[in-house]
Order: sequence, then structure tokens, then C-alpha cells
Amino acid sequence: MAQWYAHLLFKGDQLLGEGTSEAARIEGVRTDGQGDPYTAVVVSGYALYGKLRGFYSVGVSSILVDPQTGVASYASEESSLGKESVASLTPKQRAAIGEWLVRFDPEAWENSTEPFKLSLTPPEPEREPAG
Repeated sequence: MAQWYAHLLFKGDQLLGEGTSEAARIEGVRTDGQGDPYTAVVVSGYALYGKLRGFYSVGVSSILVDPQTGVASYASEESSLGKESVASLTPKQRAAIGEWLVRFDPEAWENSTEPFKLSLTPPEPEREPAG
């Protein structure tokens, strides 16, 4: 069995790109909180005999990009490890990730665990109590 990874990059709720490229270099942790915020997501999956079989985890990182220099830095130590909570993703980001995975490989999505799929299901909007 082999591991498989997908990388997705968001600016706000907009999915900017996906893939496995190493195009961006991230320079440590930025403590001043300055820069344009981005969200980087890594989805882990598993492959067997060269075929993707399922997805099992989501790693989330907040990244700040200096608009002057283009240098990217993680927003925190937790971000540098990809250990921000999936709950930190917006409902639109979660939906976009789930939709992308379903389009990428519907069979692998179906083989994924229910807790994994539920983690990418946006929460239901709260309803006003009937009064």
C-alpha cells in the first residue's frame, strides 16, 4: 500500500489551484500576522497496486504571503505542521474540497470512511426557533 497526497490552495473561499507541485516555497513561521492570508490543504489517501483506493485525512495550514516580496510564511507553528482543525475551514472550502475529491476519483471517495466524508460536509445553517 502506498500513500497518496493532493494539495489544494484557497484564497478566502476561492479554490486557486490543486495538484502535487512544489511551486511555492514556504519560509518558516511569521509572527507579525502581516500578509495576504491563504489556506493550504493536503488530503491524504492510499493507493494499492498503483490505483487510488480512498482518502483518510485532511491537513490544514494558514499561510501569509507578503504582497511586496511574494515570500510565504506559515501563520503559526500549528499551521507549519498542517495540524489546524478541519473546523477552521469555511463551509464553502469544505464543500469545494469534497466536490473536487468526488470529481477526481468517485470510487476513492466512496471507499473513504464516513468520519472523513463528514469532516468535509459543511455544517447545517442554524435555524431560527419557531415562535
